[in-house]
Amino acid sequence: MGDTSIIARRLKDGHVQYGCSGNGGYYSNVGFKLLNFYDEPNMVEYLFGLGQLLRIGYPHKDGNTEADLPLYLRHETFHDMPHYLGTTEREIFSKLMFVDYGYFYDIDNKWYYIKPGPFRIKIPLKYIDNITNGGDDYEFDEIKKIERDILNYVFTSYIKKDKDFNIFLKKKKVCAEKFISRIEADEEFDTYDFFHEYNEIFEYFDDWILVKTNKTNKKITDFILKKKTKKHIETINW
Repeated sequence: MGDTSIIARRLKDGHVQYGCSGNGGYYSNVGFKLLNFYDEPNMVEYLFGLGQLLRIGYPHKDGNTEADLPLYLRHETFHDMPHYLGTTEREIFSKLMFVDYGYFYDIDNKWYYIKPGPFRIKIPLKYIDNITNGGDDYEFDEIKKIERDILNYVFTSYIKKDKDFNIFLKKKKVCAEKFISRIEADEEFDTYDFFHEYNEIFEYFDDWILVKTNKTNKKITDFILKKKTKKHIETINW
């Protein structure tokens, strides 16, 4: 498993700033720092002002300087490169190869965990904090469960809302019941296996999915999927 990560944020003018945030991108290493030290707008501004990073360090507090911190707690810059600037969230994985984790600070002043793949799954970072017990555990099993649950959702709940999707499935000769049975029987579930075999189904949808949680961010309440349109609607407007 690779572990390269990126951080990104949406600016008030609508642009999206993004770049490298180093290896070891899983929650307990990168996401935990973002949620606990860089969760306020002024601290996010400070973080992105550092440029792209190979390691996110701890903020300087109580008058401390970078030199006062142990090496492993210091920021390590990525060739002094500034962040990339794009016009849409869809660009944030476009500059670096083989990125496995994304962290996105949206204009609602909240961090989101982005799982790249056939779908870019946008999950409140606080939910990841809760299911990992504050970073004591890893998020991998939960993310795989979410990916499985999304495909189940498509063929159990979404299918009831979108008549065009039903017509589409009939044209493609895809049986929803058989698809669900296969998902449930696949102990080694991998979204990419389904993506390669049922690419046209994935292409029916926008490549971003929004995960909604309850107020305490301890339970998933809904998945928001949208039919693909010529112009992607930014998830902050979903």
